[in-house]
Order: sequence, then C-alpha cells, then structure tokens
Amino acid sequence: MRYLFLLAVFGLLAALPAAEGELAGFRFSHPRLPVPTAAERQRLKEALPPIDQHALAGVAGFYSTILKAHLHPDPKKIDALVRRLSGLAYRGRGHRQAMPLAQAYDWLYPRLSPAQRRRLQDRLAEGCRYLRDYIESAALSPYNVYLYNAPFQALMAVAIALYGDHPEGEQCMAFAYDLWKHRVLPVWRQVMGHTGGWHEGGEYVGIGIGRAAYSVPSMWRRATGEDLFREPGIRGFLDFLVYRHRPDRTHMRWGDAGHFDRRVPERYALALEYRDAAAYTFFGCPRRLRPTAWPWGPLPDDSLCRPEAVETLPLQKHFDGIGMVIARSDWRRDATYVTFKAGDNYWSHTHLDQGSFTLYKGGPLVIDSGLYGPKYGSDHHMNYSYQTIAHNVVTVTDPDDTAPMPGKDEKPPRLIANDGGQRRVGSGWGKRAPIDLDEWREDYETYHTGRIARYHAGDGLVVAVAELTPAYTNHRCGEGNFFDRTCRVERYWRTFLYDRRNDVVVIHDDVTATDPAFIKRLLIHTLERPRLGEGGFRVDVPPKPQLHRRGGYLEAKVLFPKEAYLNPSGGPGFEFWVDGRNYDESGEVWRKVAAHREPRPEPGRWRVEVVPPAARKRDRFLLVLKPALRGEANPTAVIPWREGEVIGCRLQGKRPLRLRFPAGRPGVLVDLPGGTLDLTVEAR
Repeated sequence: MRYLFLLAVFGLLAALPAAEGELAGFRFSHPRLPVPTAAERQRLKEALPPIDQHALAGVAGFYSTILKAHLHPDPKKIDALVRRLSGLAYRGRGHRQAMPLAQAYDWLYPRLSPAQRRRLQDRLAEGCRYLRDYIESAALSPYNVYLYNAPFQALMAVAIALYGDHPEGEQCMAFAYDLWKHRVLPVWRQVMGHTGGWHEGGEYVGIGIGRAAYSVPSMWRRATGEDLFREPGIRGFLDFLVYRHRPDRTHMRWGDAGHFDRRVPERYALALEYRDAAAYTFFGCPRRLRPTAWPWGPLPDDSLCRPEAVETLPLQKHFDGIGMVIARSDWRRDATYVTFKAGDNYWSHTHLDQGSFTLYKGGPLVIDSGLYGPKYGSDHHMNYSYQTIAHNVVTVTDPDDTAPMPGKDEKPPRLIANDGGQRRVGSGWGKRAPIDLDEWREDYETYHTGRIARYHAGDGLVVAVAELTPAYTNHRCGEGNFFDRTCRVERYWRTFLYDRRNDVVVIHDDVTATDPAFIKRLLIHTLERPRLGEGGFRVDVPPKPQLHRRGGYLEAKVLFPKEAYLNPSGGPGFEFWVDGRNYDESGEVWRKVAAHREPRPEPGRWRVEVVPPAARKRDRFLLVLKPALRGEANPTAVIPWREGEVIGCRLQGKRPLRLRFPAGRPGVLVDLPGGTLDLTVEAR
C-alpha cells in the first residue's frame, strides 16, 4: 500500500489497474453519482421554477443551477453552464471547482453534446491531477479534518464521473480507490470502532467527517453497488452525532473546538438511510424541501418525525473506537449528563486528557477547562488548554521535567509549562499526522495512550475501568525528549461509575509514581468558585434561560486519601495558572469569550486540587460527586468504608449499594440488594 502511495507521488499510477476485480459491477452509464429518484424529481419540479438567466449569472450557487438544469433541461442554458464551469480555475483545496464540475458532467451527461463532454472531461482530468497533488503535497491524513473539507469527497466524485470516459480516468480511479480502501476506510474502522464516534470535536465534526461519513459511502454504493453503510462504525457515527449533545442541546466540550452548535450537514441523510426516527426527530424535523447531502441525499420524510421515538434511545453509549462513554439520567432538559474518555490518541484536535470526565446538571458543573485559542498555538492553547492541567484527571509532577519543545522552520526551542500531565502527542506539537493506519501502528508506542478494560451498563449503573498508564509513560520516557517526558508514573488505573438511580458519580484513582517525592494532584475544574467544606466542596452554576438551563449545584466528597489537602486555585489573575504563570494571553481569553455569541466557550476560572497529605509512591483517591438542580436536593447519603486494603463507600438513597475497590485489582465490586457485581479486571 505504501508502494502505491509512493508511485502516486511520482505520477506513475497510470500503469496500475484500477482494482478491476472490485469494480466489476461499476455503473458505466450516467448518472453514476447519487441523483434524485423519479418520485423526488416530481416533488422538486412542483416546488422549483425552471432554471433562469439570473441563476446562471452567479447569484444562485452551482448546486441549485445544476439541479434545475437536471429537472428542466434547456440546451442554451446548459451550454451557458458548461462554459461557466469550464472557465473555473482550480485553486485552494480544489474542491470548490471539482465538485460542481463532476456533478454537472455526471447529472447532465445525456444532455451534453460530444464537444461539451470532452470539454468537461478534460477539466475533470485536470481536477483529478490537482486534487491528487494537493492531497500528497499537504500530506493530508485520514485522521484530520482537512482531508474531508473537502478534497477527498471531490476526488471521489471526479474519479467516479471520469472512470472509463477519459484516458486519465483509470489513473484517477486507481489513486482514489487506494486512498479510499487502503487509507481512509481502515482509519474509519479504527476510530469509529463497532459503535461509532470520532476523535475531533465541536465544529470539526460538522465541517469534516460529518460531511464525508454519508457522501462518500453514498457515492461509492451508487457507482459500484458495494454498500458500506452496513459498516457498524458508520451506523454508530449517527449515534455519536446524537449523544454528543448535552441537555442544553449544545455540544459537549472536548478537544479543540471553538463552536458548539454547528450542525452536521449530513445528519438527516444518515437518519434517513437507517430509518432512525429517534435521531431524525432529535435533530429537529426539517421542514424545507431540499436535499440532505451532496451530491444528493434523500428529501425530508415527515413519517420519521416521531417525538416519542427519542425516549426509546438508550441512556448510555460506549464509543469503543475512541474510548468514550456518554451517559445521562433521561432525555429531558434537566437531565444529568456525564462523559468519560480513555483511549488511544488519533493525533488531530484532541487534548492530553485521557481519563478525564465532565458532569452537567442544570448547567456545567465539572468542565473541560480552557479556550481553543485565542489562536491556534497560542501560549494559552499550548501551555494550558491542550495540556492535562486543564482536565479532570491526576497529574504527577517531576520538577526536572523541563525539556523545551524543539524548534521548527528555524524557530528556536519553545519552553512549555511543566503541568505534570500526559505525554505530548498530536497536532500542534511539531510532528505531522500519521498518513494511514499502518503508520499509526508503526508508532503505536506513541499513540497508545489508554484503554477501557471493562465497561458495564446495567443495574442502573454505568461503569468504565480504564488503564491510563500509557498516557504518561512509554518506553522512551526519561530519554530527555520533550514529547515523551520524564518517567513519572509506573501505574495508573481509574474507575468511573455513574449510579443513575442515586444520581451520583464516583471516581476511584490508583496511581503509583516512580518517585514518592513527585506531587500527585487530582484536578476538578469548575466555572464558579468552589466553597470548601469538611471533606469536600460545593460549586453552584446559575440559571441561563436562553439556553434552557435551570441552574444546578454539585456536592463533592473526598473520601480518600484521608486528610487530603483541598487546594482551590483560580479567580482573577489565576484562572489558568500552571508552573508559576497565568496563561490568559494578557486578558485576550476573556475578550474572546465576551465577543463570542451564545453558546459561548466555557474556559472556567477555578479548579480544586486534591493532594495527598504525605509523600507516598502509591496513592488512591476516592471522590463522590452529587449533582442536583437549583432549589432541589440530592438526598443520597455517602458513607466512607474501609476494610484492610479495600476502600470504598456506601450510597444510601433511592437504593442502597456498597462500592468496594480492592487494592490488588483495578475496578470495583458493587454490592447490590440482590448480590455482588464483580467489575474488576486483571491488571497487565
């Protein structure tokens, strides 16, 4: 496969067969790209006027112009369209020119004269060369948004439209086929796993993979007959689009993201493909008569608009490819909503946050701290929000962990704050993305950063037992390099438990450092100032009616270690404090937040650091979090429990249970009224 890639670099793919065996069922007749059905054409003809000169003048976009020409063919107007398309100059990523060229050539093929076909074929061949050169020269990775925004979709459309029609069609298809089958699809299967998901958050889902996840399989099925919508990960990606919404209907805060309400264009097309009424309704039933994807997605279908279907969705989901668990108490606006993440690193737009969690009820209670910016690579971004210090997990600080970030392009080395956090992996740290799954596997030692070793959903519980050691330690630690850092952690396991009936979150950490003098800190980040009390703290969030937030509060109990120090950090001048400096970009962080429309980023101002009372090589933390809506109470009583080396607690609320965390096995024993649930694992 890498041999194919190198051949493409030198323009030698013309000598390769275009996967003839797997293209035996290729549809050579046009249209080959997805196109409206006869019934859809009739609906559109009744709703759309014939194409007019006003549209051809450029006021309307190419898409509507091509669609109208397909519905109401007029030779003169089609000729004007062809001349306009033929005059486009490829620039930028090339997709803005290649996509309408491929669509017009394919959809209007029966109406084109031989001369018009040849003209568009030559422009498509030029477009394929341009797209191929751009993808290769920019080393676009299937792990990164830029491939899907949208050179890859354009390349696939051009290859399908041109194959068999032009001398360069086979070469174009060979490159597109290799990219699709040998690089992109294996990465989708890896990241999406069996249950869906994607490693980029916020707006990047909508402008990248959220477009490709429907359009590329749709084009491929129409052209070849191979139905990749049967892939469980692609089916699960639709679930991911639903579950990443918090109860306020904004997106969960996770990784690099600046916008939290950007809609995924192809969400309805995926819901229609799988006839998923719950997802279709959850997104808000569309009322406008327009295609749901490019080059074509089904028209809206009111029969899928069933509000009661949302209530049938499971209350939790484990996205196994990325190692993320999302759970909620119900599907109402007042629901408790939790996220937990422990998996491998897929390089692009993810933070150093394996093992981190968030908690929402009535508003954000435990948050993913920091701002994406104020610009990419800023001091705030690289020293704070990207690093582990901005997330809700344990840091282990070696004061000698001070190697600078290597310089690049004649720039000098850059000092980065010693936050005591995880190894520095991913975009922004000066190394390019893996070009495919094989290259990712070749550097597994870098990208393997954690795993959920045990997952349980049942008995009113959601439990994830995660190994986090690889996020901090690999075989290259201690060699003095900036990326792998010093050897600070010998062993780290975290157990995350959400008890839906008692509405309680429990966190157990078992951390062994390489040196007892290294300070361990369990971090909990909040928007508002925490108020310390005996053995814990409380934090409140005010209501925000414009986002349908009632307001809420959190009571946190630190059960172990006994007599731990609870150190609040934050407030004016200390909001993003790490390694002796506040990384607020001289106030620019707050100016950017104030200028942002709702829903705004939530960089937070405070954190609580839970620090053991004495220096030890091994420490175990047990934290119990009780959320509640403003004006209400969470009556669950929390009682610490210990028997020898086994620590735990009793929860007495809507149902009694006891949690026991053994010293020798990661995980938890849950004593329920009907028996004991063993959710421990064998440590490797």
